[in-house]
Amino acid sequence: MLDYENDHYCPVYGKVISIDLCYDSLCCLKGLFKISSTKELMKIENIDEATKICENCPYSNLSAGLEL
Repeated sequence: MLDYENDHYCPVYGKVISIDLCYDSLCCLKGLFKISSTKELMKIENIDEATKICENCPYSNLSAGLEL
């Protein structure tokens, strides 16, 4: 079972991140926020690849087609 209330490993960043950063990044990669609104995403060279990685992450609702 996934723990949505604690820090967890993120394959986009390649490290453990907070749930807040996970949510913000997910919103950016889904197009709800600007990429520039999350400074950590600004360091990612390939946003398209990051979006694909995020889609396949079990913490992401992108792969299930669910709306936030």
